[in-house]
Order: sequence, then structure tokens, then C-alpha cells
Amino acid sequence: MAAPNVQIEHKKGEVNELKTSLRNPAIDRDPEKKREVVKRVIAYMTLGIDVSKLFSEMIMATSTKDHVIKKMVYLYICNYAATNPDLSLLAINTLQKDCRDDDPMTRGLALRSFTSLRLPNIVEYLPGAIQAGLKDPSAYVRKTAVLSCVKMHLFSPESLASSDIVNSLYAMLRDRDPQVVANCINALNEILAGEGGMAINRPIIHHLLNRMKEFNEWSQCVVLELVARYKPESSQETFDVMNLLEERLKHSNSAVVLGATKVFLHLTQDMPQVHAQVYLRLRAPMMTLVAGGVFEQGFICLKHIALLASRSPSTFADEYRHFYCRYNEPACVKLLKLQILTSIATPATTPDIVEEVAEYVTEPDASVARAAVAAIGKLGVRVPECGGAVVDQLLKLLEVDIEHVSAEAILAMKNLLRKYPERVERFIGGIGTFFRNVDEPDAKVALLWMVAEYGHVIPEAPYLLEPLIDGFAEEVSQAVRLELLAAAVRLFFRRPAEMQAMLGRLLDAAIADASFSDVHDRAMLYYRLLRHKVSDAEAVLCRTDIVRGLFVEEAPSELQDRIFEEFNTLSVIYGQPSERFILDSARAAPPRNASPPPAATPRPVATSTNGAHGTAAEEEEEESEEEDSSEGG
Repeated sequence: MAAPNVQIEHKKGEVNELKTSLRNPAIDRDPEKKREVVKRVIAYMTLGIDVSKLFSEMIMATSTKDHVIKKMVYLYICNYAATNPDLSLLAINTLQKDCRDDDPMTRGLALRSFTSLRLPNIVEYLPGAIQAGLKDPSAYVRKTAVLSCVKMHLFSPESLASSDIVNSLYAMLRDRDPQVVANCINALNEILAGEGGMAINRPIIHHLLNRMKEFNEWSQCVVLELVARYKPESSQETFDVMNLLEERLKHSNSAVVLGATKVFLHLTQDMPQVHAQVYLRLRAPMMTLVAGGVFEQGFICLKHIALLASRSPSTFADEYRHFYCRYNEPACVKLLKLQILTSIATPATTPDIVEEVAEYVTEPDASVARAAVAAIGKLGVRVPECGGAVVDQLLKLLEVDIEHVSAEAILAMKNLLRKYPERVERFIGGIGTFFRNVDEPDAKVALLWMVAEYGHVIPEAPYLLEPLIDGFAEEVSQAVRLELLAAAVRLFFRRPAEMQAMLGRLLDAAIADASFSDVHDRAMLYYRLLRHKVSDAEAVLCRTDIVRGLFVEEAPSELQDRIFEEFNTLSVIYGQPSERFILDSARAAPPRNASPPPAATPRPVATSTNGAHGTAAEEEEEESEEEDSSEGG
């Protein structure tokens, strides 16, 4: 990379000048001038200028103790070695020599560059260089050698499989340097991905757990991910593992806390009573992370809390005030908090939550305002003891002069009436006003459903539909047209004298209008059912049933269980299993417990009515009959 003081303006003959400079003994004796020349070469290379003719000179420039020059020369070699097959052997010899240098930094840099070369004739030299690096006294060289094993696996997996490198990596799990151990775990998981990752057993897990304090934060995350795959042999071993990881729940890094949380949850899945206690133990650290002040971290933790709350709502029920929205939080955090509040509400806390959430309906962000109204409706469905207070609040929101708030309140009321139809009498008084004030298609559909379902107790029900029937041709929403047809037919069976003429006009208009094929086909279905036999049509079209239990979208599903299995991954953030957003070629096989090679196993560690018709309908019916008879002939 060119430094600010390096001029990279290309002139004719500049490359030849650089060659002369690299061969100049005077410059060779001055480390600063030598560094500036090499910087210029790298700058030209970065700009795409061909400086491959300097290959021999750059190789000779490696005979220096200056690590900066060596780094730049190694970068040059890795870039041009593949395009200079005649000189590649020279590069291999140079790097192999530097891999045996007295300076550990030089050995590490040379090994890293050597294993980065993509040359066919390098494969035979790689195992020896890597094995020597794995046994190097310097931790830096050993770390580099471990990562070089992954490069070799990607470049020539057959050569790696035929060598003893995998066994050496297992043996190095007992290395005295914790970063080397973490690199070994990552390398083994990458190399053995097709087999489900690194094989684990009790000695390995307990050895790593007892050294947990030696690892840095990200290395601890690697170890915790490995422990989450482990299946203890007994309940006592489960408790021993959890005792060793207890302090990780108090860590300041959110990744470590979530990693330890995943281990606790997975270890106790087959122990229901202990599993319930684990939820209570995890509450404090999770709430601490949410209160950290960083929105991004808070959002990630809230996503995991939402998943935990869906499985155990009582765990966070007493902490509901911590999920109230703050004025300066982004919309994504507010929406997530509203979701959690509806999950953890109890009869005792619902009145306070409804009162607080009602304040959010005036939010400038329409998505938050809509979610707040929807949350109030969900609270009424989930906590029937507080249904009266929720209905009162929704009726207040219907009077708010904000269109999206009123529309969302109508949708919430519809869901509430689906679950508790006895509360309709408190709502029917102002339904006429709602028809006049609402323009959103979804809200119109909800109102039409209410008229169809409770038209027998709404005196003006037929006359609420008449303006919509007369303006059917101007309605642009297919959903509204379909619901209007359904509402008119159902109300016809309950108020036939008032609805007969209106239903005839509606069917005629719907059949004659071909702008929406679904609406046309639905109208023909209704017309033919009515023409066949009114009583049969009533039996088909007027079935009603009260929702008992949870709505389908709220019921526990296999999808949630699969997301829970992938705790502390992007699956929780996206709300879907990993196979939906990760390519098959990039997904590893399911994890497994297995035994590593015997030589690599660490020593065990001790740890504790009739007549509805229309002209268009008759014409189409006749045409249909003619077509049927011609086909039959």
C-alpha cells in the first residue's frame, strides 16, 4: 500500500528506473531509501501497472532484517508468482529459507506468504513447512501454521488428508498459548466441516473449560460454541459444566454472555425443572445487556429475549417496565419491545402496559403507531380478564383523528371479536361512523366482516352496505370487493327483505365486471349456490365458529423450535432457520459427538330465502349451459 509521501504518477521508463534503483548498492545499504523504492513498486502494482519484470530484484530484496520491506516483498511475490512460472521456484526457495530464519516474526511472515501461493508445484513442500511451523517454539509461528492448515485444505484437500496434520491439530489443543488453541478449534471445524466439525469428547471439553479464563473474549466464544454441541454423560457432569461457566454470564462482552446462555439452554433441554430454573438465572444478565446503552447490542439481546419470552413468558413478566420504549430509540427496537410486552403480559400488569402503549399511538413513525395499536388488541386477546379495559382503549383510539391509528384499531377490534364475540355490543353503536371515516382497504374488510358476522344485532347493517354496493365499480381493492360480496350474501340470509334487491344489483355488477377474475368467479359461485337451493347455500356460506385457544400465528410451531436450536446465530435475528438464508454448499453437516484420534486426546481433567338474481348472471349461466351441452355432445 502506497504511503502518502510516495508519488505514484507513472512515467515511461519508470519501471526500468525502479529496477536500477533496486540493484544500486548505495540504496541497498540505506534501509530508508530501500523501503521507499519497494513502496513505489507496491504502489504501481496496486494501480494495475505491470511490474513483473522486477521479480528477480524483489526476490533479492528479501535479504534484509527490515520486516516492513519483507512484508511488501512477500505481497509482491504472492501477486506475481502464478504469472511467472519460470521464477516460481525461486520464490519457493526464498520463502522456504525464510521459514527457517532465526527471527520468529520472519518465520511467521514467510510461512503465511508461502502457504498463500497458489502454485501446482508447491503442494509437495507444504506439509513439511506446516508441520515445522506447528512445532515452532514461537506462539506467533504456531498460530500462523494452524491457519495455514486451512489454506492447504482449501488448495489441496487430498494432500492434507494424506498427511498427519489433523492429528497434530488435535494434539495442539493442549498448546500453552490460548490463541493457538482457539485457532486449532477454528481450523478443525473448517477442515472437518463435511463430518460435522471437530470431534469432541469429555477430556477435550473439560480441558478447554478449565482454561476458559486464559482465552480472550472471541476465543471464549469459539470454545462456548464447541461446548454447546457437547452432550454430557450424566446430570452431574451437566452441573459441573454449568458451574464452570457461571462466571461467563457476568462477562461484559455480550457475545460471551449469549454464548454461555446457549450452552445453559442446550445442556438442560432434557431436564424440565432445571431448564425452568436456567431461564430465571439468565434473566439478570440478559436485562443487563439490554440496558447497556448501545442500540445495536440492545436489539440483538432483545431478539433473543423475545425468543425466550415466547417459550417462557413468566421469566420476564416482572421486568415489563424495562421494555417500555424510550423516545430516542430506533423504530426497530420499539417494535421489538412491543412484541415482548404482548408476550409477557399478565392480568396484573396488562392495565399498566395498555396505558403505557396507548401513549405510543401518536408516534411520528406510522409503523410504531400501528404496532402499538395492534399490541393493545393482542393484549385483549391474550389476557381475557382485561378485555373490558382493552375495548375501552380501542374505542378511544377509534376517535383519534389519525387515519392509520383508526384503521389499525378496527383491525384489532376484529381480532378481539373473533375470540370474544360477546363484546360486540360495546362496539356496534359507532360502526356507521367508522364506515364513513375509514379509507384503508384492510380496515374496510374488517368492518365488512363485522357487519356480516353481527348484522342481526346492528339495526342499520343493510344500509351500511348500500353505498358500497352502489359504488362497487369505483372500488379499486380486490379484497374489499370480495369481502363485500361475502358480507352481502351472509346478511341476505339474516335480513332477506332488506338485502334481496341490493344483493341482486351487487351480483349483477360483480359478474359483469371482469377487472378482477377472482371477484367474478366468487360472484358466479354465490349466484349458482343461491339458484340451486337457498337452504344449501346458507349451510355452506353461514358457518361461524369462535376461535378457541391461540390464533394459528401465535401457536407454538416447529419453526420456533428450530430457531431455538440455533440460538446465538443470525437465525434468531432473521426469525428463520439457517437453511433459508445460507446456501447448501456453505452449510456444514449437523454437529455430532465423536472421538478424536487417540494420540490427540488430552488427559482427563478432574471437575466436579330465494330470488337474488341479475340479468348478467342469467346470460352467463345460459352460456355456460350451452358450452356444457356442446362438450357433452
